[in-house]
Amino acid sequence: MQQVAEPFKPAPPHTPSAGFDSAGDLAAMRRFAYQAAVTGGLDDDRAAALEIAVSEIATNTLLHTHAGGLVRVWHDDAGLLICEIIDSGTFRRPQPQAHAKGGGWGLDLAGELSDGFFLHSEQGRSVWRLTFRL
Repeated sequence: MQQVAEPFKPAPPHTPSAGFDSAGDLAAMRRFAYQAAVTGGLDDDRAAALEIAVSEIATNTLLHTHAGGLVRVWHDDAGLLICEIIDSGTFRRPQPQAHAKGGGWGLDLAGELSDGFFLHSEQGRSVWRLTFRL
């Protein structure tokens, strides 16, 4: 994951989105992300990878923030499918002992499954972006 200092360029107007604020919303959010990825041009295997990566970030959101989040998926003119997850948390890098306790691998997994994994975090808001080459 690469942290970036400047906010990302906004998603295109009218980009479809799916909100989530509980574990019960995760299945619908994953289906939304998968379908949006396929519609956007990813093949089934890559869309499944996006689905897993989004699920890991969304689960992190539910574990570490007091509110849910929003997922949006679109493609750009440079041949990338972009998946954005917005939450109300302020990211702090996990401590090394998190892995030793059997947790903390979700963000690593999201980075491995995507072609690019970026984060812009400021007080009370984090924007996670996954990119996949089309």
